[in-house]
Amino acid sequence: MSLITTILGTVALSFFGFKIVQFLLTLVVTLRRLVYIRRHLPGPKPHWLYGNLRDPGFNEPGFEWEQKAVSKYRRLLVFWMGWKPVVMLNHPDSIKPLLATNIGIKSDDYQVFKEWSEGLGLLEGAIWKRHRTLITPSFHFQVLKQYLVVMNEALDVLIDKLHVAADQGEPVKTHETMSLLSLDVILRCAFSHQSHCQETESREVEVLEKLTTICAYRVFHPLMFYDCIFRLSSKYRDWKEGCAYMHGIHDKIVAERRRTYATEKEAEKRRMDFLDTLLLAQDSDGNGLSKKEIRDEVNQFVFAGTDTTGSALTWFLYIMAQHPDEQARIQEEVDTLFAGRDDDSVQYEDLKKLTYITQCLRESMRMYVYVPPFRVLREPLKVNDFTIPAGTVVAANTYQLHHNPDVWGDDHMDFKPDRFERTNVEKRDPFAFVPFSAGARNCLGQQFAMDEMRSTAARIFRRFSVSLVKGARPVFQIVTKPDNEILVKFIHR
Repeated sequence: MSLITTILGTVALSFFGFKIVQFLLTLVVTLRRLVYIRRHLPGPKPHWLYGNLRDPGFNEPGFEWEQKAVSKYRRLLVFWMGWKPVVMLNHPDSIKPLLATNIGIKSDDYQVFKEWSEGLGLLEGAIWKRHRTLITPSFHFQVLKQYLVVMNEALDVLIDKLHVAADQGEPVKTHETMSLLSLDVILRCAFSHQSHCQETESREVEVLEKLTTICAYRVFHPLMFYDCIFRLSSKYRDWKEGCAYMHGIHDKIVAERRRTYATEKEAEKRRMDFLDTLLLAQDSDGNGLSKKEIRDEVNQFVFAGTDTTGSALTWFLYIMAQHPDEQARIQEEVDTLFAGRDDDSVQYEDLKKLTYITQCLRESMRMYVYVPPFRVLREPLKVNDFTIPAGTVVAANTYQLHHNPDVWGDDHMDFKPDRFERTNVEKRDPFAFVPFSAGARNCLGQQFAMDEMRSTAARIFRRFSVSLVKGARPVFQIVTKPDNEILVKFIHR
């Protein structure tokens, strides 16, 4: 017995000894990497405890910190989140290796979404590739063509609402209105679900706002990144309730569709949507997505399709309300497009003719869209004379990229749609403008989003002009949102 005890004790000591040695080696490697980054990579001087989190202007409305930082550091800079360095890449030459290759893997920062959704955006390796392959058919151009019919139905509701506001001379809450439109479009197109969210109060948009705000809070408060600490915070109850609410709604939509399959033997004859793709998709082995995988993809698609598109449309209208000359050019374009028609429905063939609207949308996204992809380097990354060591968290800082004077000139804060005229686009590096990311992990829904935004712009400016009543400053909440509601007045043409 004593021999067995001795052997077990020796094994236990050896195991724990190995773990201690492994921990110490990892600690040494990590400390050496942090010292190297502090000594050799450029960036604003950090506080010994808070890093740069308390720098004047950081994480405050207006993005002045980002503008000043890129004016000084035009290839990369190190931002310290406490003792954790994040290397921000802000030039096409810096960002290209990160987005165009597999040099990096998803950062742990994305884990703040985990309870809400572990969809395509959080996956890696073979699982990511499998999901991407199964979901891609949802965005074939023939499917997008069908979605446009449904987009027009949602836009009919929006235009009716704007007519009422214009008749009454009342300003419109732009972010709320565009978010409701985007949610309606997503639910109609992706799930064939009539929510009537544009006509009645929608708790779903309110919950989405709350969840993204909490995610941003966790990203910029390093201690909140750890679940054990976050669960003790006052925000955890709101987070848990919000996730449960979103899961409940989407589980119900999925369950209803499954019941439809059980009673509708010819389901394939109706219009297929995103949910059909998820439920019916099978890989080469005949395996489909699990119940949890389907729910995760549904949650992520609703978030991406509502928050990102709604915010982009909000800033587009905010800018256009301040530029009547640009409005006039857009109205001339849409009047030519709709001339001789009985209604204002946008046809799929119309989208490629909306060239100036597209330029204005892209320029507004350049000015305001801010969704920085985070990666952890698998191997060292060389940027000019700097080498970023393996294991470092890097971020493609899209706001700084889109306001880098070396790329966009000293007038980068000015709204100039002609930057996206074809000849000017061809002169620039393709990685100079990446609102939907780029490379293998680019946004699958980017064409869907652009179709929705172009259609919305065409329908609005066909019937209205807009003027600004109350502006706002941009803040980062996973996507760029206004710090206060933007009020815009819609005026009958």
